[in-house]
Amino acid sequence: MKRDNPFQGMLRLLIRRYGQIAFHLMDYVVIGYVAAIGMVIIPFHHNVSQWGFYPLRHFLIGILLLELLRAYTQRPTKLLRFLRTFYPLFLMGFTWTELNGIVTMVFPFWASHWVVTIDKLIFSVHPTVWVAKFFRPWLTELMNFFYASYFFFIPVSACLLYFRGRQKETLDFLFLVYLTYYASFLCFFLFPAEGAWIILKHLHTVEPKGGFFLKFNQFMQSQGSIRGGALPSSHVSVAFTVVLANVKYQKKVAIVFLPLALGIALATVYCQYHHAIDSLAGMVLGILLYFVGILILRKKKTP
Repeated sequence: MKRDNPFQGMLRLLIRRYGQIAFHLMDYVVIGYVAAIGMVIIPFHHNVSQWGFYPLRHFLIGILLLELLRAYTQRPTKLLRFLRTFYPLFLMGFTWTELNGIVTMVFPFWASHWVVTIDKLIFSVHPTVWVAKFFRPWLTELMNFFYASYFFFIPVSACLLYFRGRQKETLDFLFLVYLTYYASFLCFFLFPAEGAWIILKHLHTVEPKGGFFLKFNQFMQSQGSIRGGALPSSHVSVAFTVVLANVKYQKKVAIVFLPLALGIALATVYCQYHHAIDSLAGMVLGILLYFVGILILRKKKTP
């Protein structure tokens, strides 16, 4: 009898243990991203420090998530239902900050000068430098409020659905959001570019003055900013997907979030974090992937 190779044996073991899980599209997106990064880094590791930890870490995270889904399948308690629904939120910080060390693993160069050139061709100025002439403490605080509001877009929207007993809609909503979120990351790998706060820092000579929200964003940037998360702006792409998904699932929330999303698109440039083209690309990607996600959801429901 022909014996399985180690890979086939591992695959059989995984199917035997996790084959009964009722996966949602959200799971395929999130766990698929974790698995893909863990595997892709093996051939594309040449400029990644301590690259060997990444496949192991991603494998362990993947197994942990599969165990969570398996536990919920076997015993769907309220706590496990909550964790099964919202586990992607707990991964966001990790998957975002790890980009710092791996964003140039596929293409080991920075394309930042191309982004700056495109911005200059379109607007005839560097938008993040030009906006400094409008700096006012009240406007700076307002723009930083818009930028900070992004951090509440996903959890508030999802919780409002979930705690109204609409778990299926919550999972569909999170699928749409994380499809955009991780697609933005894939764009970073394909076109690694530095944000305006790095590449044009020498031209940002006017110090903005504000209050709480300015200090909040400065603190968040000091803790979790990455060099290569520029084009497209994931803040903007996710914000627009969230708005459109809320139009589908809870219109009153969409009415509140739409002006905030528009404010985020402006704030990414005003706060000098992103090039203007990053924000525009984020809008296009967020809107496009929402409709792609809707098509996938409809196809899944088709017998």
